[in-house]
Amino acid sequence: MNHIKFVVAGALALLGVMVIGGYFADPAPKATDQESAAAGGTLRIGVDGTEPAYYKVDGVTKGFDYEMALGVAEGMGAKPEFVVMDFSELFTALEAGEIDMIGAQVTETAERKQDFDFTAPYFVTYLSFLTPESSTIQKRSDIDGKNIAVVEGTIHERYLNEQYDNVNVIKAKDEDSAVKAIQDGKADAFFYDAPYTAPIRERSPIPLKEAIVYPADDAPIGFVMQKGDPRKDQVDDVLAQMILDGEWLKIKKEYFKEYPLSDVFKDKGV
Repeated sequence: MNHIKFVVAGALALLGVMVIGGYFADPAPKATDQESAAAGGTLRIGVDGTEPAYYKVDGVTKGFDYEMALGVAEGMGAKPEFVVMDFSELFTALEAGEIDMIGAQVTETAERKQDFDFTAPYFVTYLSFLTPESSTIQKRSDIDGKNIAVVEGTIHERYLNEQYDNVNVIKAKDEDSAVKAIQDGKADAFFYDAPYTAPIRERSPIPLKEAIVYPADDAPIGFVMQKGDPRKDQVDDVLAQMILDGEWLKIKKEYFKEYPLSDVFKDKGV
């Protein structure tokens, strides 16, 4: 009888430990913390719905980042789910676990790498100078000594100061204000990311041309993931395979055929 009491008492004590331990234990990891994508799970990709990264034509989804993310998900055996939001909301959503990865032409910087992991690059930043059609600016050396408009708060001002001599930076609040500076004769050119200049030229009140386009090999673009996400290695492996088997180049030619090939991808065997 005493033996039974001890067994029951011991069982109740163990149950109490389990309940208390379960109460104070760390919560179960979220699905986004697992390598579920490799086992056919869902990979949620945050995008900002901007051409040429992710957009729709007659109801058909297109975009360079869209097709690259599709290739990554397929290579991982995952089901892609695209979540469209403003660019400013993407990093907060990633931190909160609402998305698993950002695919929105995000340039890798030292500041961003402090808080997030970047995959291997799947593109590089391409920079351009928009000028009036009558401008004599034709090559990068022509920029020295000129008045160049940039959107305030972007990295373009730093690039100008680092890569060019004797450039007068004209800060504008947005793209249209930069074009207005050219129209008013205050700026000779507008320095911006090349992939996003087409709509600017279309709505410009004056005829503009993309006088210079070149890759910034020190500004790689990668998918952004939470720190320590084990799926990053899988993404890197798939990206390497997409580059080696020619899929990356096929997608690049579809959206950026006119852009010169970056040395970053020449070094990878493209």
